[in-house]
Amino acid sequence: MLDLGAIAPESNFSVGQAINSLGDVAGYSDYNELLAQHAVLWTHGQLHDLGTLRGGSMSQANGIDDLDQIAGFSNGSGASPHAILWSKATGMQDLGTLPGGYYSQGLAINTSGSVAGYSNADDGQWHGFLWTKSAGIQELPNLSGATGASANGIDDFGEVVGGSGNFAVLWHNDQSHTAESLGTLPGGGWSTAFAMNDDGEVVGWSGYTAFLWTHKKGMQDLNSLIPGNSGWSLSIATSINLRGQITGQGTINGEQHGFLLTPLAR
Repeated sequence: MLDLGAIAPESNFSVGQAINSLGDVAGYSDYNELLAQHAVLWTHGQLHDLGTLRGGSMSQANGIDDLDQIAGFSNGSGASPHAILWSKATGMQDLGTLPGGYYSQGLAINTSGSVAGYSNADDGQWHGFLWTKSAGIQELPNLSGATGASANGIDDFGEVVGGSGNFAVLWHNDQSHTAESLGTLPGGGWSTAFAMNDDGEVVGWSGYTAFLWTHKKGMQDLNSLIPGNSGWSLSIATSINLRGQITGQGTINGEQHGFLLTPLAR
């Protein structure tokens, strides 16, 4: 475990939110005595304060891709936080909100610089969105009967996952961003997806139980895929990489711990 430090002084608070294949980490850190926070990038052993939108006082980074493009949110002068895209070349860009909205967050980003997140809109509801350089911010459709959604993860093919109403959802990269319900675990009642990799494998939780979803096998309880005598109870899966390694949180010996699962075969 390596201490990444914080914006000076190093006694300040910091959080690492996301990591890319190069080992660069994005997150946020306190930067003054008022506990205001700035988005930061840790790369090559150095911490970089990414600042805020013009006139703003806070920002956070939530996602990073292999080009060190970062998704997150920041407020501007007198404004509520908006989703942002940061890159070394262009600095911090305001991605705006859905029509009629005032608040948005970027949660995930792919190597094309497309950002997934959530925003409120003129109907007073929260919606998942996809922002692309060519089309700007686009509302992702809800599942039938759902009134709210969040887009939490995106792969390099533009497929997006998250939650819509009470169900994990996969938004396909077609013209209408078709929404597919991923269902729930038996007895789970509800589900949310948090991340996917470029093989179309999706992770999240259902009824406080971690799941893995694939096109071939659907939604599986991750606890059924590890040794029955491990002592673990896996409650939430938050990330998956192209090797199929999964991270999240679970309980062992009565204590909560982070876990790393590495598949023996795929």
